[in-house]
Amino acid sequence: MFPSHSPQQAAIAAQLTAEIGAYERELEGLIERRWDPELYRSVSDRFDRMQMYAESLPGLSTSWTELLISRVELMHALWTASSPSRMGGKVRACYAQHRELLAEVRRKGRIFVPA
Repeated sequence: MFPSHSPQQAAIAAQLTAEIGAYERELEGLIERRWDPELYRSVSDRFDRMQMYAESLPGLSTSWTELLISRVELMHALWTASSPSRMGGKVRACYAQHRELLAEVRRKGRIFVPA
């Protein structure tokens, strides 16, 4: 944590990190199953909370925008997937990119948390 980072930012960053972990677990479940509207709603609610936390932390806006775009692309790929397994090439590629961007946001958020 840098001297300019407040204890409030550290708490928000810790919440963001925890929310990302829960989001990743639920998202994996959504991708592995057939379309589940209730799980989709839960995943969306988690993402909304993550966005609220991310907007409170300076320096995350570019990474967050990239993550938001990748989420839209992933959800579109899931909605248009016609196979029962849902894990076609496009879904896999979008999911891999989304996971990389989640890791980037998590890494940048950890700057605010004391070691």
